Amino acid sequence: MMRINEIEQFFKDNVVKKSLTELSLDSSNGISLLNSEKKSFDFDTLDKPVIYKDKIKTSDTIYFKDDKIIFVEFKRGHKIPETQFRLKATESIITFYNYIFTQNFQESLCFPNTLFQIYFVYNKANISATALPFFANIERKLRIQYKHLLSEYHIIESEKFERIFTLNEKTF
Repeated sequence: MMRINEIEQFFKDNVVKKSLTELSLDSSNGISLLNSEKKSFDFDTLDKPVIYKDKIKTSDTIYFKDDKIIFVEFKRGHKIPETQFRLKATESIITFYNYIFTQNFQESLCFPNTLFQIYFVYNKANISATALPFFANIERKLRIQYKHLLSEYHIIESEKFERIFTLNEKTF
């Protein structure tokens, strides 16, 4: 069994935190998906092998909640190919696992896995009418394909994310 509480404490002590406003920033247009000063871990700052640094597709942040490890990717609603949904889900887990392993958390993973979840968060104002059925189809398809890897797989709009993760609270 993975020592989630110890890993979470390690993250609190060693991993950079940024505001959700910063983490959800679209560098191409300077607009953030969320407007929240609540801090969360910057998953992109984890050590990755240099040869993969720009090629690995990981989520923007990670949460530890209710004995779950939750990866969150902020999408601005532009065209998102299916491969991005696949890569972000799988490579986030691989990167997380490799990182904790190098930090002397010699944990083994068991499948089916009930620890990992992923949320893709989009801004409904920035998506086309065809995006919603596409997102629903991808979510349904990948929930089935990744059922032994992820306990939950969601593609949700930013307002729902704010409600689920209670962004108006002060602490995480």
